[in-house]
Amino acid sequence: MRKFIGLSLCTIILLFTVPGVSQKMTWTTKSDAAKEFAMNGADHYMNAEFERSYSDFSTALGLDPDFTVALVFMTNLTTGETRKAYIQKALKSAENKTEGEKLFASTVDEKTTPESRREIWAKLHKMFPDGAMLGNIYVQTRATPEEQFAAAQDFIKKFPDQPSMYNTIGYYYMLNKKDNAMAKQNFEKYISMYPDGSNPYDSMGDFYLTTGDTTNSEKYYKLSLEKYPFTTSSLNALQKINDSKKKK
Repeated sequence: MRKFIGLSLCTIILLFTVPGVSQKMTWTTKSDAAKEFAMNGADHYMNAEFERSYSDFSTALGLDPDFTVALVFMTNLTTGETRKAYIQKALKSAENKTEGEKLFASTVDEKTTPESRREIWAKLHKMFPDGAMLGNIYVQTRATPEEQFAAAQDFIKKFPDQPSMYNTIGYYYMLNKKDNAMAKQNFEKYISMYPDGSNPYDSMGDFYLTTGDTTNSEKYYKLSLEKYPFTTSSLNALQKINDSKKKK
């Protein structure tokens, strides 16, 4: 975990990664512990480990209920009336925060259209080019698979130590290019860079299921659950495989 210097009895202005770098969006919070949990939550979010992300951001908000960035993430991790409540809290919280945080919160405003939301992410990415989290979401919010793929390649050049984008590229090759060799290569790279995560194994399970290798798909879904037993996608996939077997 990254280290930072905490300042007691006052609000701490925290950068997403290393303090003191102007081209990363600031995260304003009163709690250094909340920042740590939020950083973990963002890492899990980038790796599509949404159950773990939800847990981390919930804990962060328990420590600082006015933590704008955590509130924004929770709007994307909840549904229905709960999501609406988080949206209102996020927008209210952002009113006295930095311009970047205000813009970040505006992405969840229900008045924002999909097209204008993409423009906001592009603006945030341009404003804070050294932020991996913003760069990741920028990739995911591009309008077409081809645009996402091009942005993903740029992301890897900028952030070579971030594993999540190999997942995005693996799915692009598997689903859009139908290039199983390149898909597998990227999923293997993802596992090698993030061996303790659950999603790399879940993605490899999807790869083998897509290519008709049920035996290996089960193996990798189970490996995913060994890393985190509440990985919904792996649990659902195994249930479908078992249901299919019973019908034969």
